[in-house]
Amino acid sequence: MSALLGAAVRLLGAPLRSWSPPTTADAVVVLGAPLRGDGTLSPQAEERVRAGVALWQSGLAPVICLVGGHGPAAIAGTPAEAEGMARRVRALGVPESALRIDRRSTSTRTNALRAAEILLPEGRRRVWLVTQPFHTRRALHYFRLAGFEPLGWPIREGLEDREPARALRWIAREYAAWGLALWRGLVHRA
Repeated sequence: MSALLGAAVRLLGAPLRSWSPPTTADAVVVLGAPLRGDGTLSPQAEERVRAGVALWQSGLAPVICLVGGHGPAAIAGTPAEAEGMARRVRALGVPESALRIDRRSTSTRTNALRAAEILLPEGRRRVWLVTQPFHTRRALHYFRLAGFEPLGWPIREGLEDREPARALRWIAREYAAWGLALWRGLVHRA
């Protein structure tokens, strides 16, 4: 059954993925993911942070921008996603001078808009986006609309591959998010 779920994840997730070959960029942008109730990183956030730090350590970008405030408004009294990620990034050895932090964005769209407010004035237009594979294509879309030249960084053999049952739920939600994005785009054009 696990092999069948894995095959379903690969098949259904394929249209959502978009990766770029390694090249230099102006920044790494790690997209927010929910924190646990105690403010520590969820497995998704931990995976994104580790991939972003490894990318920064490889020398492909000089700064890391962490984006993410509070996704659901119901958790607004908790630490911002980016703040939890920043603690972990610092613990992994990234100096403060290489960090840019957004604590206000609440969605993939606002991740892109807030990152634009932070990075574009510094001339940082070409960015690596770090998120789970199923989320990459939509993130690239919003970052392009915000004025970036985004590149998708692949997280290989991550949660999406190791936990196919959870991944199927994420992929279903991602298709719904695309539907909402397309609907909003049509409404705003009318």
